[in-house]
Amino acid sequence: MAKALTPAAIGKMKPPEKRIEVPDPALSGLYLVLQPSGAKSWAVRYRFAAKPRKLTLGKWPIIGLADARMAASEALAEVEHGRDPGADKVAAKKERATNADRDKIETLFD
Repeated sequence: MAKALTPAAIGKMKPPEKRIEVPDPALSGLYLVLQPSGAKSWAVRYRFAAKPRKLTLGKWPIIGLADARMAASEALAEVEHGRDPGADKVAAKKERATNADRDKIETLFD
């Protein structure tokens, strides 16, 4: 069995030579992504419509272990209910970009 992820253990993890994903043994699908730059982030892997998907949850330590587990559980619950949480995130990002563009145009014509 893999070693348990704890906040102390995460803080002590050194940057790898190449990007790696460390699985959380407490929650299947949740990974801590370690970058050679030293950056650490959370991601959840799941399958939707028979295709593998990955959803980035956010950067550590901004999102701690407990929050990452909660966000991953919520994302996996959405998959169980037939929704793709990754697609929802992309749609929300596009909507924010569209609103920002509209605000810029309105500002130009004011």
